[in-house]
Amino acid sequence: MAGTLRGYLEQLLKIHWLRPETALWRTFDCLLMEKYARVTGTSADLGCGDGTMSFVMAGGRIRDYDIFMDVGPVQEFNAGADIYNSRTDISLDLDPEGLRHCYEWGIDHKDGLIDKAKRYAPFYRNNLVFDLNQNLPFEERHFDSAFSNILYWLDDPDRALSDWQRVLKPGGKLCLFVPNATFKTKAGLYYSAPHAGDRAHLNYFDRGYGGLIHHCYDTATWSDTFARNGFSVQDHHLYLTDPVMEVWNIGTRPISPLLISMANKLQKADRDLVKAEWIDYFVKFLQPLIEGEFERKVPESQAAFHLFVLEKK
Repeated sequence: MAGTLRGYLEQLLKIHWLRPETALWRTFDCLLMEKYARVTGTSADLGCGDGTMSFVMAGGRIRDYDIFMDVGPVQEFNAGADIYNSRTDISLDLDPEGLRHCYEWGIDHKDGLIDKAKRYAPFYRNNLVFDLNQNLPFEERHFDSAFSNILYWLDDPDRALSDWQRVLKPGGKLCLFVPNATFKTKAGLYYSAPHAGDRAHLNYFDRGYGGLIHHCYDTATWSDTFARNGFSVQDHHLYLTDPVMEVWNIGTRPISPLLISMANKLQKADRDLVKAEWIDYFVKFLQPLIEGEFERKVPESQAAFHLFVLEKK
């Protein structure tokens, strides 16, 4: 069932079955959003991607679909291409019954992802292809709330936060996922790249991803950044400890192009059978990892990521 640890994990494994490490991380995101998020009223999803994750985090469910069904050329994966930023003609069978909120705007800079996000209407009432390094094309005090999981990818977090504060109403809420100062150490397969010599094979883990994440700070530094841009911290949670990061660091990422290509050659009945076996296996493997972390207080030194819920002063 959606709203439970196992429910989120099963739904995310159905969507990300060939990349179970993604389902592991995103289960934490779903649980945290349900517990802490303040998405109300007129709202924006700043960096919505293809919309799938935000729809599930809000309590929606997707039947008989996984993201590997509509990807670009998989042979370009290890060259650093975003194979998910592709146009699609696949429609979705959505169950919106459990939705806790919707967004007035879903915004992302990749047109292929926005094309996919449009399938979630009316969860997104509007969509916009837009570079979030630029000031948003909205008037002051337009939004009651906003969510973003991409602040740390942007060139200047102060500029972005100042503008996001501008478009929020007084007392408006901003929910953010951002990396801790420990993240680059805990995701060392990325951040020790590029690899050479007898370690060159480790470049399969990086694919240029490490260069996307520009800002990784401890609680105090993030809090100071928010304060000087007109926000106060309402809630804060540290998560993703070493056992979780050890699984996520490797997962099936290096061989995922092979797995995707193989899965997409299967007849639907065979694919569904294999997928069900994978989901059953990885629920048993991943659920104890999540249970072991989620209900305990994680020290700063042991956590790779933050959830912050901010309020406009």
